[in-house]
Amino acid sequence: MLKLNFNSFDYSKINQKIQQFIKKYCQDQKVIVGLSGGIDSALTCKLAVDALGANRVKALIIKNIRYTDEGLMIARQFAKDLKIEVIEINTDDSRKTIIDETKPDLANFRKISSIDARITDLIIRTIACRDNLIYLGTINGTERLTGWYPKGALVGDFCPIGGLLKHQIIELAKFLKLPNQIIHSVSDDASKICSGCGSLSEFKGISYQTLDKVLYYLEIGQSVKRLKVNEKIIKTILNRIKSVDHKKQVFSPYPKINMHLSSPTRSGIQD
Repeated sequence: MLKLNFNSFDYSKINQKIQQFIKKYCQDQKVIVGLSGGIDSALTCKLAVDALGANRVKALIIKNIRYTDEGLMIARQFAKDLKIEVIEINTDDSRKTIIDETKPDLANFRKISSIDARITDLIIRTIACRDNLIYLGTINGTERLTGWYPKGALVGDFCPIGGLLKHQIIELAKFLKLPNQIIHSVSDDASKICSGCGSLSEFKGISYQTLDKVLYYLEIGQSVKRLKVNEKIIKTILNRIKSVDHKKQVFSPYPKINMHLSSPTRSGIQD
């Protein structure tokens, strides 16, 4: 039986690989990132600043009725610490118009969250087009594989963290010394894969640790049977992946991290 320890990967090399990817893709262009105050967008901003310099990174902060004052404060402070330019836009009016005209089920948090994500995506893309910026997506590898994001939204022109599972996101954030307030905001409940999109009911009772282990083995082409995970849980995860396979068609380029980790132990796998 093999043990998988996400904290034993070489995050110096992972950091270097992602920064190289950013530099290669961006060349001499500037970038824009949607900054929410959560770990994914914060890590994306940090990686971009380290790769390109603060003067080439802009952050968009969305304000509306759904975002807490605490979240906005965290996002603003983080952008200030990175010394990057910030654009703040209030979407309450446009959000209300869309909801009033389309009349979605207001009790369905997932549907409303998808509307918010698409509004944010539209604004980022519009500003990127206006200012000739490259739009950096903020969807992580766990969200990518489980399809826990609105199809085509928030993936950007390319997605620097698209190859990192959530536990790798956490460990890289620690390596890069992101604020503890941001790092510790992550739930261990896999049903809350995307904190802004409500719960994924089929994953209720599954830990993030278990989910990421299964996803990692699938990514590197190893049999998940080598993991000490309940077969019913594995089947639930595999069924979810199959049901959202169509989303891969429109996912943006991202650095392939796990498929290129050192062999034979791949850094984090131990006998």
